[in-house]
Amino acid sequence: MMDFKIFQKPQRYIGNEWNAIKKSNYYKKIKICISYPDLYEVGMSNLGIRIIYGILNSFSDVVCERVFMPGNDLISFLKKTKRKLFSLETKTPLDEFEIIGFNFNYELNFTNFLHILDLGGIPLKTKERRNIIVIGGGVANPEPLADFVDLFLLGEFEEIAEDFVKVLRQYKDKESRLKLLSQKEGFYIPKFYSFFFYKDNYIFEKKYPYAKFPLKRVYVKDLNKSFYPLKWLTPYTSIVHDRAQIEIARGCPNRCTFCQARSIYYPYRERKVSTIKEIIKKIYESSGYENFSFLALSASDYSSLEALIEETIDYFKEKRIGLSLPSLRVKDIIGKLYRKLSLLKKTSLTVAIEAARGSLREKLNKRLRLEELFEAAKIIRTLKIKHIKIYFMFGLPEEEEQDLIAIGNLLDKLSKESKLNLNISINIFIPKPFSLWEGINMQGEEILKNKRKLILKNIPRQRSIKISLSYLKKSILEAVISRGDRRISKVIYRAYLKGARLDGYREGFCWKIWEDSFKEEEIDYHFYLSKNTKNFPWSFIM
Repeated sequence: MMDFKIFQKPQRYIGNEWNAIKKSNYYKKIKICISYPDLYEVGMSNLGIRIIYGILNSFSDVVCERVFMPGNDLISFLKKTKRKLFSLETKTPLDEFEIIGFNFNYELNFTNFLHILDLGGIPLKTKERRNIIVIGGGVANPEPLADFVDLFLLGEFEEIAEDFVKVLRQYKDKESRLKLLSQKEGFYIPKFYSFFFYKDNYIFEKKYPYAKFPLKRVYVKDLNKSFYPLKWLTPYTSIVHDRAQIEIARGCPNRCTFCQARSIYYPYRERKVSTIKEIIKKIYESSGYENFSFLALSASDYSSLEALIEETIDYFKEKRIGLSLPSLRVKDIIGKLYRKLSLLKKTSLTVAIEAARGSLREKLNKRLRLEELFEAAKIIRTLKIKHIKIYFMFGLPEEEEQDLIAIGNLLDKLSKESKLNLNISINIFIPKPFSLWEGINMQGEEILKNKRKLILKNIPRQRSIKISLSYLKKSILEAVISRGDRRISKVIYRAYLKGARLDGYREGFCWKIWEDSFKEEEIDYHFYLSKNTKNFPWSFIM
């Protein structure tokens, strides 16, 4: 029995949280372990992991457990004692599971994924192992991980969970399972396909004749009938998003030019108010959570948002539940909506402006007048809400110097007039796969560096303004991996061997490791920052 008290945060590893699932007759069931490849506090904030965990455990002949990226102290302990990374629920070594599944939505977690496999005693290359490694979630372009992954789930797991488990029941050997799954919609097995270049084109071919081609994402037709985790797993420690998340809609009806998520989660769908009310009640009763959030890519587009607030406000007030909303349109704040929310505990506000000048916002398809923002800020202040989070981007096509200077001018004026605390996030534009601007070249490093300096130079030094600004090299790496082909697998593997892990954290990221890895594999990463081919590594996915 391991003494978890020797670790800095033992709550990451002890398991047995409220509503965690442990099944009897464990060894007679299909054994699956799932992971969000980041630290426990981040992984347990991911709604996708909760949904997959609940769906798989709803099958009587399946046991699904969890594992996350361990901290440096546990990694050192495992290596020193020659033990294997284990699941939270039963402390089973990872290599004893038939299926190990990962839910991704961030490219800088790719080396974490390799570390989890290695620490669990699982060979990294597909041909060297008996386990099936599955990737789902928001991986728009699967190719950079093709060397390590047996199976990608394309789309939403709720729609294909039944098919997936049915095949696992039908066959026990890896090859038979993969061949049958490849014939079904929503499953991609990289080893059954090949790609090569011809006249600046990516050419894709099937190696297994029965595999689907081209491939299509699958999606849930009716969110009201789909599974939702009502027995909310309740950690023993604070997590990044320490609240119960209620997904009110999926997808987005807008066409912002920079946005990848609209295509990945297309089409736009909503849950009924009555369904949401029932979810809220059951989660509260099963967990006692005192903070909830309504989750959607664009909450303002939820057709019954005002009615939803109207019909849930009494319950939230009675139970003293706090409510957070994702990014809202300013005109909704100016209306009655936020006056209603102010009656609740700990409401917070986020606005995605993206650009400080209207001409650039028009090109982004973001419709917002700054007069509305200032009017909304005054209303927020009267409602005793003290802070607002605002998102900007830079490095955009047709961006001018005045657009960058305008960010500081806007923040100066907003801070002085509203008296609010401003939490500002300024991110570098990355032309992500499946966005409307996927074919746009990313701007050069020197240009972005100078733009970053210009922005910082013009932001007022005020205590009420807190700035989070993209780290240039991290953004470049994210862009290269997100836009990469199968050759990037070699770079990821080499960086992993050199110790790259927790790359999403400033203290974990080391550009030198990645720079050396690109050089040693003789790959010029700049190739992936521009559109140098007639199509893309992800063009085989519809």
